[in-house]
Amino acid sequence: MVISVGVDAGTKDYEIVLMKKGEFEVYNFKSEKIKNDPSEFLDILLSFEADAIAGLSGYGLPVKRFSELKEKELFFLTLNLDQKTSIGLRSIIKKIKEQNMNFYTIPGVIHLPSVPEWRKFNRLDLGTYDKVCSTVLAVLEFSEEVIPEKQNFLFAEIGYGFTSVIAVRSGKIVDGVGGTSGFMGYSSIGSMDSELAYLLGEFPKALIFSGGVKDFVSEKGGNEMEILSEFVLKGLKSMEISVGKVNLCFLSGRFAKKVEDRVAEFYETRVLRGFCHGKQSAQGAAIIANAIAGGEFKELVKHLEVFNARGSIFDYLSKEIKERILERISRRIGKD
Repeated sequence: MVISVGVDAGTKDYEIVLMKKGEFEVYNFKSEKIKNDPSEFLDILLSFEADAIAGLSGYGLPVKRFSELKEKELFFLTLNLDQKTSIGLRSIIKKIKEQNMNFYTIPGVIHLPSVPEWRKFNRLDLGTYDKVCSTVLAVLEFSEEVIPEKQNFLFAEIGYGFTSVIAVRSGKIVDGVGGTSGFMGYSSIGSMDSELAYLLGEFPKALIFSGGVKDFVSEKGGNEMEILSEFVLKGLKSMEISVGKVNLCFLSGRFAKKVEDRVAEFYETRVLRGFCHGKQSAQGAAIIANAIAGGEFKELVKHLEVFNARGSIFDYLSKEIKERILERISRRIGKD
């Protein structure tokens, strides 16, 4: 019997899904509370005596035990040069390493070999680890009708902060637009006009969590969900070319049901139900943890090439851009 645990670190909430003997338990925490005091969160994780725990991986890393992570890899998870604002997550990871839990990282979309390299060029966020997790859950759910090798669909996760869209062909992730590289999300700006980025110069990480639909409606008025639905559809349409002819779309996240009717005008639309009431991304992380521990979902996760994930999030940058970024990073956090 495999005991596996998935962890989702959301903008508003952290969630834990425990999978054991075909039964599930869900634990929810406010993100701010965990950042201030992670002790209860960590105590619960320890109490499970799990064979594998997976998640809490930000922009993602190839599957690796947390106890083996180096300082540079912690930066890859957060892409945050501000030590003060990243200290909360770093503190949690440090405590996980100290406790030597069976805790593993999960890759982001950019780490997957099923995504062609040209789609990764000069991109960092094609979809964070939690989007990979939710997509794994979608493939599993759709497997009740169609074997993974014949699955073609689009997937959109519409969270409080970001909207991300993933393209799935033959049951594998082949493309994605992440919350910071795609269209405007509920609270986030999404991708930024290059001229706007130039004029802003250096700006705090917190800025990318603002400037979204919520701010527009607050300043200009309008219907939040009508506007958000438009940007979700733009993201979905941009991913169609990577899948070919596709009609099916899975939705997940806080606002999935609120944009469902509008998306259904263009696609056969399903809200990802999952196997319990926990966040879909936490459920997907539990599936991946089960596979890491050699459980029943190992072959499914292998098919999605999660275990073949390789490299760094910076591997696909052009030479000039990479040199500039690495120089700036070395000035702020050191060369190691």
